[in-house]
Amino acid sequence: MTMDHRCHQYRYAIQRGTVVVLAIAVLVLSSACRRRGSDDQSAWALPPGQLAVRQVPPQQWPDFTLAFSDRQGLLDGIEHSLRYLSAPSSRRHFPIGDISHDRTRRGLERFAALLRDEPDDRAVIAALRRDFSLYASIGHDQRGGVVFTGYYTPIFEASLTPDQRFRYPIHGRPDDLIDADDDRSIAWQQLPDGGRRPYPSRAELEDSGALRGLELAYLPEPYDPYNVQVQGSAKLRLRDGRIMEVGYAGTNGHPYVSIGQELVNDGHLRAERLSLPAIRDFFARNPALLARYTRRNPRMIFFREAPGGPFGSLGQPVISDVSIATDKSIFPRAALCYVVTYEGQGPRARPYAAFRLDHDTGGAIRAPGRCDLYMGEGPQAERRAGMQRSPGRLYYLVARE
Repeated sequence: MTMDHRCHQYRYAIQRGTVVVLAIAVLVLSSACRRRGSDDQSAWALPPGQLAVRQVPPQQWPDFTLAFSDRQGLLDGIEHSLRYLSAPSSRRHFPIGDISHDRTRRGLERFAALLRDEPDDRAVIAALRRDFSLYASIGHDQRGGVVFTGYYTPIFEASLTPDQRFRYPIHGRPDDLIDADDDRSIAWQQLPDGGRRPYPSRAELEDSGALRGLELAYLPEPYDPYNVQVQGSAKLRLRDGRIMEVGYAGTNGHPYVSIGQELVNDGHLRAERLSLPAIRDFFARNPALLARYTRRNPRMIFFREAPGGPFGSLGQPVISDVSIATDKSIFPRAALCYVVTYEGQGPRARPYAAFRLDHDTGGAIRAPGRCDLYMGEGPQAERRAGMQRSPGRLYYLVARE
C-alpha cells in the first residue's frame, strides 16, 4: 500500500470516547500527508456545488466524551457564538446544506442548558443523541480526514518607536485598502484617480515603500512580525509596562503560502520535523534567508489595536482550548463542534477528543480537510501550537429539525 493510499484509508477507532490507534500510525500518516502537500490545499478544494459536511447516521456516531472539555470555557464560548448569531447579518451565511441558522442557535442554547444543569456526563451525552443531529466534515479525502494544526496569541516585547533593538514592524491598515467581497478573493486598492486595481502582494508592498508610515509597533526579532501575521493577533508588552493588544484589521487577500512547506520543499527541513520551533530555529541560524522566504507568501495582514481580545473572524473573543478556526465559506459559523484527533504530532502525540466552537478562520485554513485549534496565549501555548499537527475527524452538532 502506498503512503498516499494510507492517507485515504486511515480510520479512527473510538472506544468509550478514547481514540484507539498505535502512535506510530500518527507519524506515518502525518508525514505522508505532508509529503503530498498538506499546506497546498488546492487539491483539497470542493468540487462545484458539493457540501463540506454530510449527516452522520446514528449508528456511526462517535462515543462522545467530555473528558477533555472545559465546561465553563464552553459556556463562555457559547455566549460568544450566540452574540454573533443574534446579529441579523449572520443569517446571510446560512444555510449550509440543511444546517440552518435556527438549528445552529437552538443547538447552542440546548447544549448550554445541559452544561449548566446536568452534572452527569452520561446524561449530557444521552441528550445529545436524543435532541441533536450530527454532521461530519467530508475532509480532504471525501472520507472525513482532517489535519488539525494549532495557533495561539504570542506575547512579545515591543516599542511604539524604532531604535537599535526594536527594528521590525507590524503594520496598520492602509487607507487605500478596499476589502474583497469574500475571504477567497484579492482585495482592491483605491487609486488617486478614482479607479481601483487588485491590491499589491507582500513583495510589491515592500519594494514600493507603500508600508512606510503604517508602522503600528516594532518588535526585536525579525521573524516575530511574520509570526504575528500567521497567528492573527498578539499582545505586545511596551517599554512602559502597558500591554497593547493588536488584532486583525484587514488583508490584501492574496492566497496564503506556507513558508514552512517551502522550507520542506527546498530541503531545508524534514517534513516529519516541520513545526514552529523548527522554523524559528532555522531562521535564527539563517537570518539572510528570512526575507526570501516570507516574500514567497504574497498574503499580507494588517493590524489595529484591539483591547479585550484576542478576537476571531466573527468579531468575538476566542477562548483557549475551546475555539477552532475553519474555512468559513463552507462550514457553519459559531456552531458547536466535536473534534477527534491527537494533541501534538508523531509518536508522542496523545489522543484528544473534545467539544469546541467554530469561532475563527485564517489564511492557511482552506478546504474541508483543515482545522486550527486555538491553544491560548504566551510561550506555553506557542510550544503546544507549534507542535500540533495530527490527523482526525471534525463533527458539527445542531438541534434536530
